[in-house]
Amino acid sequence: MTEEKILPDAFKLNAELIDNINTMNFENLKNNFGINTAVFEEIKEELFEYFETQNLPKLKILKTHFSIFKYDSSENFGIEAKIFTADHKETELTLHTEFCNNSLQFKLIEVM
Repeated sequence: MTEEKILPDAFKLNAELIDNINTMNFENLKNNFGINTAVFEEIKEELFEYFETQNLPKLKILKTHFSIFKYDSSENFGIEAKIFTADHKETELTLHTEFCNNSLQFKLIEVM
């Protein structure tokens, strides 16, 4: 499988992940993306610290700032997506995920 073939599904899953982070829907994050309570708290902490508020703006990703790369050591793909606010303002945040067997695993959100 190549990066080009998985791009539509990988982007859709990452957009769904961001949508669930926007609503802080822990149940969907847990059930659909394997995010446990500790990781959920880490996501909230990173976002609250970055935006300096608990009243977070809505976030999104854009295809123009979405990259996929194949790992040399496995069949998995790494993904990096720049995070924007809903009004298209670029943040310094990057979403890192991993795509394998048509499923998505959250890795981390970090300031880049």
